[in-house]
Amino acid sequence: MRTTNRSRRFLHYRLEKLEKGHANEPATLLMPDGRTEIIPSPGDFMREVLSRACRGERTPETELIARSISSTEPDGAHMIDLARAILNSP
Repeated sequence: MRTTNRSRRFLHYRLEKLEKGHANEPATLLMPDGRTEIIPSPGDFMREVLSRACRGERTPETELIARSISSTEPDGAHMIDLARAILNSP
């Protein structure tokens, strides 16, 4: 699926709205071996991680998210789950 600049701007707008009030709250990743990893999320971190995933960028954070099997985010958000799905898609 091809996204336009307008749809990207709308997606970023919606992500910003979803993240309001969640700045600096960490997310917890559940790893396949049963351990947990904490990802600090200062400012626009979650939005940046999702943007990196959409661009196919591989960073230590995106690699950790790609290897995780689930996550817990502030107020039940699912941005990391979305990033994981994008990162692990064909």
